[in-house]
Amino acid sequence: MKFKTVFSIASLFLLMIHWAAPSVAQCSFDPTVTGDLLVCPESATTLGTQQYENYQWYRRSFPNGTAEPIQGATGPSLSVDYLETPVYISVAATQGGCTEQSPEVLVDGLAFLPVTVQSSGEFDTGPNGEHIICAGDTVYFILMLPYTRNIQWFDGLNEIAGATDDTLVVTAPGNYWVTASPTECPNYMASLGLQIPVIWGSTPGCTTSAGDPANPDIGAVIMPNPARESLLVGVDIADPVQLTLFNTLGQVVRQETFSVSTELHTFDLPVGVYTLLLQANAARMARQVVIQR
Repeated sequence: MKFKTVFSIASLFLLMIHWAAPSVAQCSFDPTVTGDLLVCPESATTLGTQQYENYQWYRRSFPNGTAEPIQGATGPSLSVDYLETPVYISVAATQGGCTEQSPEVLVDGLAFLPVTVQSSGEFDTGPNGEHIICAGDTVYFILMLPYTRNIQWFDGLNEIAGATDDTLVVTAPGNYWVTASPTECPNYMASLGLQIPVIWGSTPGCTTSAGDPANPDIGAVIMPNPARESLLVGVDIADPVQLTLFNTLGQVVRQETFSVSTELHTFDLPVGVYTLLLQANAARMARQVVIQR
């Protein structure tokens, strides 16, 4: 009987400790925030969560703010504008009288480099950056990555019909610029922000090239792109082809002449975007290539 008495006292002591400890309510559900956490410029993203009886969304300023309820945000979804990012978002959901807070998510905005155009071809540069050409010259304006969608080139205020490729072939004076969208955000339109003037040279007898204007449609295979160790270049013409690879500063980093195909080694070049120019007699072609590791 004494053993039973001691056991009963010990059990009572443990029960008293359990009753004295604070209770922590734990709901049977765990809400999470769903949706696109990267927002394109000039747009918004819609976040959501699972189906519950009631909701309250919270916002915490990045990086060290305090989570605060968003006034009026008591529905199953929340719209976050690009201008609000970066920001931490969470939601408190209530079901059957129990309320549970979701983990925070970071909603961030995508940012892109300004639209950049690289020039190559036959021209001189004037004191104000204008491109000076002679009769028969050809200038290539090449739109740089990441702008690959919705491309439209302009001359002054006028759209150039059919000029929707990353390369614009110019053989006459004008004021050229371009609008385009980055790959990740096709609904965001960006502009070059300035016009590139092309003017005739005034030097008597100005001739820097002969023959008809260049034909940009050399049939070529360039692979892989992006490249790592090397780049295979093949053409569909038998004439010798001069290959020139430019970096974003317009500097020549590779140059060679080949027939039919060549393997261009790229393992020692810095990662980035380059311009590959192929020339064969009067025919030319310019393409962007990417080197990565």
